Amino acid sequence: MHNARHVPLSNQVMVNEDEAMELVDQIRFNLPDEIKQANWTVSEQQRIITEAHAEAARIMSRANERAEETSSEHEVLRRAERHATQVVKDAQAKSDQIIREAESYALEQLKQLEAHLGRTLATVRRGVEALQSSAPAGDEADQAADR
Repeated sequence: MHNARHVPLSNQVMVNEDEAMELVDQIRFNLPDEIKQANWTVSEQQRIITEAHAEAARIMSRANERAEETSSEHEVLRRAERHATQVVKDAQAKSDQIIREAESYALEQLKQLEAHLGRTLATVRRGVEALQSSAPAGDEADQAADR
């Protein structure tokens, strides 16, 4: 737009149609990559959350196994239960932390994607507006030439 020629006695510019279409084609080509990146971010978040839940289940399972193995004596059983409870708390805390970090990461990625898509959309809108505002000027010039 900055390099376009100005229409005399107006604030409108003439845009090379091939160049404008090339820009629109580039936007169309790049947009699917951004959508794929957003989909990957969401699936990555789900994978991390699933892994966190699986790790918590493994830790809980190991804690339960340990508790059963040491249940032969009452004092040993109480110590094992306290330890198992702590392991479960630690696993839950670790799981919660991993989930928070995964959600934070996904949110940051989605915000970046939103900002990028916003900039891309703004560029497309400016291009559309420029093309729409230049179209009537071209039509008027054609009509004046016909007269």
